[in-house]
Amino acid sequence: MKILITQVLLLCSIVIYSQTGTITGRVIGTDGIPILGVNVILVNTHYGTATDSKGFFELKNVPLGKYTIQFSAIGYQKKIIENYDVKDINPPLKIVMQEQAIETPQIVVSATKFEQKKEDLTVSTSIIQPDFIARKNFTTFDDVLRYVSGVQMTLDQVSIRGSSGYSKGAGTRVLVAIDGVPLYSGDTGDIVWEMIPLTDIERVEVIKGPASSLYGSTAIGGVINIITKSSSKNPITQIMTYAGVYDKSKYDSWNWSNNYRTFYGFGFSHSNSVNKLGYTISLKKLENSGYRENDFSERYLSYAKLNFSIDSSNTFSFLINNLIMNRGNFLYWKDSRNALVPKDEDNGNTIRSNRWFLSLIYNHSLSKKSALQFKSSFYRTYFEGRGIEVTTSTANLFRNELIGNFRFTDSFIITVGGEFSYAHVKSNIFANPNFFNAGMYLQAEYKGIDKLIVTTGIRYDYIKLDTLSGASAVTPKFGLNYKLSKNIILRASMGTGFRAPTPAEVFTTAGVGGGVNVVQNPDLKSERSLSFEAGALIKYNSNLSFDMAFFQTDYENFIEPNLLKSGDIKFINLPKARIQGYELVTEWNVLPQILTLKASYNYLWARDLQLHKAMKYRPRNVLYVNFQYYPYPFDFGIDFRYWSKVEEIDNLLVEPPLALVVDGYKRVPVYVTDINIGYNFFISTIPAKVFLNIKNLFNYYYVEFIGNVAPLRNISLDLELFF
Repeated sequence: MKILITQVLLLCSIVIYSQTGTITGRVIGTDGIPILGVNVILVNTHYGTATDSKGFFELKNVPLGKYTIQFSAIGYQKKIIENYDVKDINPPLKIVMQEQAIETPQIVVSATKFEQKKEDLTVSTSIIQPDFIARKNFTTFDDVLRYVSGVQMTLDQVSIRGSSGYSKGAGTRVLVAIDGVPLYSGDTGDIVWEMIPLTDIERVEVIKGPASSLYGSTAIGGVINIITKSSSKNPITQIMTYAGVYDKSKYDSWNWSNNYRTFYGFGFSHSNSVNKLGYTISLKKLENSGYRENDFSERYLSYAKLNFSIDSSNTFSFLINNLIMNRGNFLYWKDSRNALVPKDEDNGNTIRSNRWFLSLIYNHSLSKKSALQFKSSFYRTYFEGRGIEVTTSTANLFRNELIGNFRFTDSFIITVGGEFSYAHVKSNIFANPNFFNAGMYLQAEYKGIDKLIVTTGIRYDYIKLDTLSGASAVTPKFGLNYKLSKNIILRASMGTGFRAPTPAEVFTTAGVGGGVNVVQNPDLKSERSLSFEAGALIKYNSNLSFDMAFFQTDYENFIEPNLLKSGDIKFINLPKARIQGYELVTEWNVLPQILTLKASYNYLWARDLQLHKAMKYRPRNVLYVNFQYYPYPFDFGIDFRYWSKVEEIDNLLVEPPLALVVDGYKRVPVYVTDINIGYNFFISTIPAKVFLNIKNLFNYYYVEFIGNVAPLRNISLDLELFF
């Protein structure tokens, strides 16, 4: 009898065992990173589990049959699989979950050098998210800025609200920083956009309007702060590659090459953490044969970031970035019938460069409410220009800054700091100048009055440029933020700015192409500004908002390049200049998480008050519109950009007797339309994304600068793999 019972129980157990299955799989985000702690449950059963640190899960001994499986995690859209048939053997599931916007305030650090809610700021700010950069297949950071409200790119020169025209890279009025560490070069003071690691960006903060009272001379027009990603807690490797082609012109005379011009790139990035050390490394090679003759480029970019936590109060971050580049130098067309061919004397001009940027950031918490931060950086730039003459420049720029944030109460915060920088230049076009700058600043924020935030600050700078007399400036500012109601926030700010000339603006003696030479001006003075802004943020509801601002800046001794009758360029001071205008920005989640609309309009009136005419290379009207539709796993987008025709240019460049740029007066309003299509999928078990971009869809021909046609229609395919 016992034997019979044992055999029956054994048979039953075999039957039961054979009627169960196991569900396994892995859950990742759309960026390929595993998601920890995702709840995996079979609806209306007691079966459930959660993903581990690498995103894997396993549900054992599930009776055979059909189930509804639900995946859920905070910050992600819930995912449900219905009628999943559990069998004896089930293939692993591959689940990709989309991030879900959570109603939390956006945090900004650039406006005050400490974390602050965007809705508490006293100045206008835009934030660029990394998914915007990824889906557009941008290859250099300046292309990203062409889609940001209030920002204008004229070739490679950035301007916020008309702060700059065009000066061929000599000097900038917008401070660009990586993790708050400035990235301008020691000789020309320009920004090399190719240096910026696009795939390692966490977000970008754009502060519109003068910020000299906190950032000093270079920030008289605004600040662009690029926040890089922290190291991943789990190993993640990204491989990216893209390839594209420029369309041919509809004018036969423009088709200087019988071949389609192409561009491509590939690279990889790996991030992980080992105990207290986190690291990210990436390498890329990018090539572009150019849609214009002698407009090629070849770039090698390497990037590494280390994060080390000694304890909860002391952390280090070290970043190293290197760019090696060889490119042609296209400045002016031969004439409008040969618009994609350079002037004969410029054909064959090339530039080789090698740039190293290193920064070290040390954070020390004094208490839960106070902290110190030390930032040190070294930026070495070298370039060699080969044309009729050989031009070289090597610049070493050292910079140190100490920042203290002291939160005395929940309503009162003091930020204090000091910085020191020194540059040495060795060049055959800028002479061999030294550059020294020291500054101190103090800023206070007070929230003790109901609905009102008061921000005030002051900075002192002393700058000595080689043999020139030293210049100093005191730049105060004052700002208010008043929450009229839950949905209406008013803001106003007023401040002064200061900018010293760069070595390139003072000492350059060289030909810059197109038969144009630059001559020295040791009498160049520092420029100063007085600006104010009044704005409002209106939230109609959680899905629709409007941001508007009126702004005005008055300049004294504004520094601009000026073409002399001799045909030489000399940087001069405009005694009085005024830039004013207004900006309207709207964001509408038409279908939350599915369909969004963003639009902005800027009106700009920039004029030389002495000569009573518009300032050069600044469009008066600018409109950006973006539609984005992303029913996962697809992603569709349309961008439209409009600039009105630039009113003033260097007329001496295009008119007799000089006429250095033949047909240079030909310029038109800008109408550019782009589309992008994306898809998330798996290759084997590897998550992947693919994006197709068509830029300048209608092949519209326009110039950002005289005699220099902007990119023709181009199509590119971008593939990203995540391991």
